Amino acid sequence: MIRVDAVTKRYGSIVAVDGLSFEVAPGETFAVIGPNGAGKTTTLKMILGLARPDTGRIALGPEGLPPHDPRARERLGYVPQRVEFPPARTAAEILAYFAALRGLPADAAPRALARVGLADVAGRRASDLSGGYAQRLSLAQALLGDPSLLVLDEPTASLDPEATWEFRSLVEQLRREGTTILLCSHLLAEVERVADRVLILLHGRRAALESLGALRERQVNATRLVIELRDEAGAARARLEQAGFPCDTLDSRRLVIDGAEGRGLAALDLLRDGGVAIRSFELSRPTLEELFLAVVRGETTP
Repeated sequence: MIRVDAVTKRYGSIVAVDGLSFEVAPGETFAVIGPNGAGKTTTLKMILGLARPDTGRIALGPEGLPPHDPRARERLGYVPQRVEFPPARTAAEILAYFAALRGLPADAAPRALARVGLADVAGRRASDLSGGYAQRLSLAQALLGDPSLLVLDEPTASLDPEATWEFRSLVEQLRREGTTILLCSHLLAEVERVADRVLILLHGRRAALESLGALRERQVNATRLVIELRDEAGAARARLEQAGFPCDTLDSRRLVIDGAEGRGLAALDLLRDGGVAIRSFELSRPTLEELFLAVVRGETTP
């Protein structure tokens, strides 16, 4: 659905995107994350046809059309981070206007409103809509014409928790319907909930491209068990290592071992069977946010 091939974009002496390549499959929800200045916005602008790469190529859809081709834009919907509509116009009037601009049939606007749960407020003016409803209206506008590709730029950045949950639920429904979604967000919880794969940008380059499944597997494999003993840890450590449980000492009474795949519980049973007095124990694993940040910072898995 999207193919970005060795794309570079400069603004004067600043290299905003540097040799970037990736592909988004049809029906996939693909997230782009990274710190400020990583090149996320520039990448989205080029995919939307609002900017053109200095070198490289971007192709959209099965025909491999360039983003500035009108045929590619017909199949694309876009929800920006900040939404502004004419305040005196109603939701229905706003959508009818955009539908007319695109030459869509008269029923396109009410269908889009119903699709995002705004049919009951179709007659309400834009100035009277809450932030969550205004963002839903933006999504309805993006869905006019049933686009095969939906681009979301920080769609919940200014929403309260309830409106954020409602908007995410709408995105999840579109995902189930098979819409290809490109999501740019700094909210890692949002990415974790809806994305199939995650592209991490750093200084305009691809720092990592991983599936959420692979990240979760790394998360599980990074599980550690911290055991606090009542006595000195030397004898307990020797017993564990002799039985094939490598471990490290955090201090004179605390040990840390690999806790993935039940190894932590097996180690605890070994110590208890050997009469080792255990004061406490705790399983810990890095959050997905910590895994993301470790990539951005060039660190190893926590």
